[in-house]
Amino acid sequence: MSNRQGIAFVILSMAAFTLEDMFIKLLSSNIPVGQLLCMFGLGTASLFAGIMWFRGIRIDEPGAWEKVPLARTLCEAGAASTFYLALSKVDLTLVAAVYQAVPLVIVLGAFLFLQEQVGWRRWFAVLIGLAGVMLITRPGLAEFDPNSLWAVVSMLFVAGRDLVTRKVQKRLSSILISFQGFLVLIPTGILWHYGTGEALVPVSRYHLVLTLGGVVFGAIGYYCIVHGMRLGEASVVAPFRYSRILFAILVGAIVFGERVDAPTLLGIGLIVSAGLYAFEREARKGTRARI
Repeated sequence: MSNRQGIAFVILSMAAFTLEDMFIKLLSSNIPVGQLLCMFGLGTASLFAGIMWFRGIRIDEPGAWEKVPLARTLCEAGAASTFYLALSKVDLTLVAAVYQAVPLVIVLGAFLFLQEQVGWRRWFAVLIGLAGVMLITRPGLAEFDPNSLWAVVSMLFVAGRDLVTRKVQKRLSSILISFQGFLVLIPTGILWHYGTGEALVPVSRYHLVLTLGGVVFGAIGYYCIVHGMRLGEASVVAPFRYSRILFAILVGAIVFGERVDAPTLLGIGLIVSAGLYAFEREARKGTRARI
């Protein structure tokens, strides 16, 4: 029963995150990236600050502002800025498809930076997944859009963030870590604004409603993914993260009129298949370790 509930919460979180992406993309057609970063950073950081106050979590917890948590926030800043830029330039479906490779890149990063052992089967899965990314972005071909590389860069930052998160002290509150991740978007947005010379755009009620929608669904997604991963076994519920690409295809088609061609579908299939296989190998490894 716990696994079923965990799966339900993970799927719900992926739907919520996709709706958050939708609001960001709708806003990105009128609001520049630097301003978007500040708006979402202020809105979501304020939400988590309220949760911290309600739960009595101190902002100055011991170790909260040391090198590892700060490194994580820098990865978050890089991931968010390139993600917002990618959404403003290319299809939501493409960005979501590239993001499906995050678990496979984490396997690669864990080998390179954390000295974790990776067997040849998981190496093969990583290569298949990366081939899927190449099919989706198509570098060197006529259909190649250089802006799609922003999605790849953002995906790499997210993988780096998740790898650094493994080194964050477990006693630090997840709420505080999330607060840091959104708080850093404010100075990042200011630096982006002045660095690129973007002009500020007057914020209308429509923009505020979209921002509120993004903040609310982002918070719902965060809560559901944390709750879902705690309810069920990781090896059972984690693969359902891939449901996000289905929601992205649906929202992309209905809201933005996006169409997914055959090479992109093949690339998505390769990434998802490789990711599921990597999850299965990791589950077997964990089972053997417990015997």
